[in-house]
Amino acid sequence: MIDQLMILAETGEHATGGVTPPMVGIGVFIIMMILLGITYLTGGTHQRKRGESDKHGDH
Repeated sequence: MIDQLMILAETGEHATGGVTPPMVGIGVFIIMMILLGITYLTGGTHQRKRGESDKHGDH
């Protein structure tokens, strides 16, 4: 799929003088990193377990 996107970007760049293939690759990379960050933040693996939070209460 990515190879088809790069071929399409290269063809379009030659036809119109638009976005270069490396820019498309960098854009795809940035989008993937954003999605990975959202997945990490909403996944819950970085949060403390409930057992640990009970020990740090006002008891």
